[in-house]
Amino acid sequence: MLSLFQFQESAAANISSRVSEYLDQPQVQVVNRQRHVVPFFHALSAITGAGKTAVLAESVSQIADTMQVKPVIMWLSKGKVVVRQTFDNLSPGGKYHHLLDGMSVDALANYRPETVAESSQPLVFFATVGTFNQKDRESGTLLIHKSDVDNMEASVWDALRLRLDADKNRRPLIVVYDEAQNLSNQQTDLLLELEPDGFLMASATMRLPARIGEEVERIKTAGYGEEYLVTKVKTSDVVAEGLVKDTVLLEGYNTPMEEAIAQLLADMKQATTEAEQLGLDFQPKSIYVCNTNVVADTPLTTDSPRQPFDQRQAPPILIWKFLVEQMGVDPSTVAVYADLKTDKDYPLPGEFVLFKGAEKDYDEFTAGSYKHIIFNLSLQEGWDDPSVYFAYIDKSMESSVQITQVVGRVLRQPSATHYPAERLNAAHFYVRVDKNAVFNDVIGEVKRQLGNDPGGIKFIVSPPGKPKPQEYPPRHELFVPETALNAAQAHTKIIDLMATFTDYRGDNRNTKGTGSRRVLRQQVGYLGTETEWEEYHYSAEASARWVFHREIQRQFKAALGAANLADPKLDAIVGIGSPAYKHVVDLANDVVISFVKGVRLVQRKPNPYRVGTMLARPDEIVEYKNSVHEGYAGLNSIERPFADELDKVDLAWARNPPRSGYGIPLITVGPTSNFYPDFLIWTSDRVICVDTKGPQLVDQTARRKLLSVRPSNVGRRLDIQFVSEGKYDDDLSHRDSSGYTLWGLADDASLKAIHFDDLANLLKQLVDDDVQ
Repeated sequence: MLSLFQFQESAAANISSRVSEYLDQPQVQVVNRQRHVVPFFHALSAITGAGKTAVLAESVSQIADTMQVKPVIMWLSKGKVVVRQTFDNLSPGGKYHHLLDGMSVDALANYRPETVAESSQPLVFFATVGTFNQKDRESGTLLIHKSDVDNMEASVWDALRLRLDADKNRRPLIVVYDEAQNLSNQQTDLLLELEPDGFLMASATMRLPARIGEEVERIKTAGYGEEYLVTKVKTSDVVAEGLVKDTVLLEGYNTPMEEAIAQLLADMKQATTEAEQLGLDFQPKSIYVCNTNVVADTPLTTDSPRQPFDQRQAPPILIWKFLVEQMGVDPSTVAVYADLKTDKDYPLPGEFVLFKGAEKDYDEFTAGSYKHIIFNLSLQEGWDDPSVYFAYIDKSMESSVQITQVVGRVLRQPSATHYPAERLNAAHFYVRVDKNAVFNDVIGEVKRQLGNDPGGIKFIVSPPGKPKPQEYPPRHELFVPETALNAAQAHTKIIDLMATFTDYRGDNRNTKGTGSRRVLRQQVGYLGTETEWEEYHYSAEASARWVFHREIQRQFKAALGAANLADPKLDAIVGIGSPAYKHVVDLANDVVISFVKGVRLVQRKPNPYRVGTMLARPDEIVEYKNSVHEGYAGLNSIERPFADELDKVDLAWARNPPRSGYGIPLITVGPTSNFYPDFLIWTSDRVICVDTKGPQLVDQTARRKLLSVRPSNVGRRLDIQFVSEGKYDDDLSHRDSSGYTLWGLADDASLKAIHFDDLANLLKQLVDDDVQ
């Protein structure tokens, strides 16, 4: 059973709270002289690999918990493979089934009105949009629109529109659309016929059809801003948890195909060796994306299948021949997954593995564990193998390869773990172009897709003719002790908070809430609108346990382990917005505060972090004498002078890679669970972790990252320090811009700021083991 990461928990809690708030105040408007209840709309925007399915499942579960009449959930996607994978993951035995605890999961083809009427639990039905995406339903061939003539029952579609429970209440309908960039106007119109209560959508590249846009605008005119409509997951949070690779290497080749692929194979061999040395349970794989049935480099000329194999010039065949015949790749490890034209009179070699049936061949293809996969321009939707590290992309001769589609297939990180070898944390792209300007377009396209938020994915770009990235292994084998959270001191306070919490079971007054609902009325043909507020009773209710759990996981998930979630008082059912509800929220806030204040960071004895290899372009490296690696690239305006001065001290030191290097847990409320100090310095007794930041980040960074670590009394102890430009007082007030400030913790755990005129004196103080 997989647990959610903090950012996933926070995203799900944000979605469910926004949706629950809207459902308690749904917008009712007059459209075309008819009363129209505007369905809620909420979008989850997240990078590929962020775990959108898990977030959607948790969101749906939380939303359903607040509904008195349990909903029907219609879970849709475009591709059959995607729907099947999601269905398997959320069905009993699937890795995410626990997120839909208490819900029935089935295929939409098995929808039965009697099941909906008899069941008291939420019901989740899966389908592809092709199940219903047909305009003319009367003469259509899709089974969902057909009636059971023998039993004179209404069609599934009509039953979905009614969806009555045993008490003849209409069940709420929530439409979940994964990979929502595929949603069309026609699909939206059909779905709106069902009068759903709302839509949950997720995509890495959110594009809304005009029809959904109309509904969204109706919500906006009622005063709901974007924060109510979209939950955005920061790429940096996904990277920090190891779910995706933290670096993208883009190499451009204005050369023959063979040169680019030869470099790919050389890098792949090195990555394979590193994976074996680390004892990892996978081997890196590569994909090759190109045109299919044309003559290579002549896209307007079709490659005829009626000729001997040695004479064919289709790109997939040329790539296969180069891999197998020139580079010695075992043909049993190579698969061509493309609609490659063949002719029975000119058969392919027996060892040529071809899958041309797309989704029909998917199971056989995935069972093969191929290390080299040659795709045409349309990659199989739903195929996401984290072992894929390398991608050759042919963008020459006006190829229409969609780079953004390929990036998503190489971005996921195996085992959601960053490794000491930086090559195993990087997605490698070898882009063949016929014009350098095309490569510049590729760079822009990739950066737009992956975003540029601080702490996100790092880009190392090598245009055609520029040096390629290379590995820099550590000169010495050095280790840093790992850390863990110890909540022993927080338990007593949290136990007291739970003990004094009011028992609302049987309380019919404080558990009920009232609110106001805004109803917008507009006459057809007139621009004016009339808005009225009316008081009503909240219908949404939830267990105190659900509210308590949601509020804690939204802020600091680790605090859940310190609270007794089995406390019977949490069985109370509270109305959203009631006094009891607010009391539960306050309890959760107090538990989080007590946990953060009481938890301690301690050193762990086993499995220390080992400094690994790093990747950089040779022309960007600044070389140093005492550094663990030969040198470092990308040092910013404070890191460069710090590194220059640090190298003059006779101690081993390293630039710590952000996101994939040595991380320390943060004991503060926030989405990031670790921080990565900029520098590591080894003295005889300590490993000093130094974070350098400009003055604009001192306040937020000092409060989050200055931690005291309880030593293990074995080996070196950790010492966390903070250096900033300028002169500061202990209270974080900025005096002036001269010199540098060294931050630490005084004996009473308060901040201590020491000012130095230059870095040389600061470093002397920092590395002196006799000065605490």
